[in-house]
Amino acid sequence: MTVPRVLPLLVLLLFIPVIGTVGKEGLSPQDIAQIKQAHTKYEDAWLKGDADGVRALFTEDCVLLPPHADKPRIGQKGLNEFWFPPDAPVTRVTKLVVTPQNIAGDGEIATVWGTDEVAWTTVQDGNTTESSHKGIFLNVLRKQANGEWKFSHHMWDDQVAKH
Repeated sequence: MTVPRVLPLLVLLLFIPVIGTVGKEGLSPQDIAQIKQAHTKYEDAWLKGDADGVRALFTEDCVLLPPHADKPRIGQKGLNEFWFPPDAPVTRVTKLVVTPQNIAGDGEIATVWGTDEVAWTTVQDGNTTESSHKGIFLNVLRKQANGEWKFSHHMWDDQVAKH
C-alpha cells in the first residue's frame, strides 16, 4: 500500500475509539458515591429489620436471582414472596457486610460485584436457629429520573460446603 491509501485507514483507526465513546458517559464520582451509599442503605435496612426500607431500594421491575439455581423472582411482588412472605418464621439479620470490589457503568446503568457476609436468626415453634454464610454478589443498578440509584437486578451465591 502507498502512503495515500494507508492514510485514510490510519485516520479511521485512530478515531474508532473516540466514535465508540460518543454519547456515553462513565460514572461520575458522585454516581459512585451514591451507588456505594445504596449498598450501605441496603445493609442498614436489613440490620434494622426494615422491610419497607429494603423494598424502597429496588425498582418496581427488579429481578432477584437467588443462589443454587432457585427460580428468579421478578418485580416487587417476587421480592416480597422471596424475602418477606407473610407465613415465614420470624427472621432477623444480625450481621450484613456487603463489600463492593468493582463498580462500573455508563451513568445510567451500573454493575457492582463483590463479597458479602450475612448472619441471621430464625425463631420457629419457640426454637431459635442461627445461620450465616459468606458469599459473592452481582448487582445491576439503574439511575432513576430523580438521580437516585436503585437495584434492578440482584444475584448472590454462597460457598458450597466442602465434604
